[in-house]
Amino acid sequence: MRLLVFIFFVTTASAWPENCRGIAFNHRFYEPETIKEGLKNIQKLILNRNDNTLYFIFDNLAVVPNKALGYINLDTKATGIVTIRNASSVAIDQMNNVVYAGGPDGLYIVNNKKVPERLPVFHNINDMFFKDILYFTNNRRETFKVIDNVVFRLRELQGVEVDKLILDDDNNILFTVDRRLFRIRLNTRAVNTHERYNVDAISVDAYFKPYIATTNGVYVYNKYKYALDKVSDIKDLSALTFNKMDEAIYGVVDVIIKLNLSREDSFNVLIFGFDSTARNGFIRRMPKSWKVLTEELGATVMEG
Repeated sequence: MRLLVFIFFVTTASAWPENCRGIAFNHRFYEPETIKEGLKNIQKLILNRNDNTLYFIFDNLAVVPNKALGYINLDTKATGIVTIRNASSVAIDQMNNVVYAGGPDGLYIVNNKKVPERLPVFHNINDMFFKDILYFTNNRRETFKVIDNVVFRLRELQGVEVDKLILDDDNNILFTVDRRLFRIRLNTRAVNTHERYNVDAISVDAYFKPYIATTNGVYVYNKYKYALDKVSDIKDLSALTFNKMDEAIYGVVDVIIKLNLSREDSFNVLIFGFDSTARNGFIRRMPKSWKVLTEELGATVMEG
């Protein structure tokens, strides 16, 4: 069997111009889009990638106590507030499309109608994260895991104070205490520190790659170097999350911003394949097509 393949690289720009306007993030350039503004003290962001609904914790000055769980659907722009008293955190099981919310009264599931349903977990929850199972910290900075609605102390962090935590794709737990960053691997007890960074927010992308937003920019944890690599100069983010396309969504001051990949910084690859056709036979039998493909369209012929 023979296969003749042509490849076309359709580009709009070979490089990003030095004088263009855009936000650099993870070696690519993005155009900022305002998702929502006028929110006071944005503290947590997470996107449900199943229905493209963004959940966020913020200060709702119309009620006391004032922490609230809000949401906005990025497709329909429908917004609202989930009625949980003094909500403190939100986490999502993306595989099973389950939204968890927490606060001083315990743990809830947010159903499809955005109504909270109480679970038998009554800790004063401070922060939450989901990877395979649900993890949370309480107001005493203790860390727990929830399995089948039963709460267990997280052995790796027993006796260690924790404010916020995430887990990466290599089962490293990255956590903060008083804005300092630490790291420990699941099933170990050795805590490593990255104390030179003042951390504002920690998050993961769709593949559990960990990102750390600091007062000096955004970093990604490099599990091969056990170090942080800087990916953006964006500073003072209060919250950070990612969509399926790895486009960042973040809170800064009182605004939620989404970074849209600039089409001027991208290219498309178009592949034509002709089965059971030899290259020389194609040239003899379809010389005009060969000329258009190779000379006018600049196709690359795979001759192997």
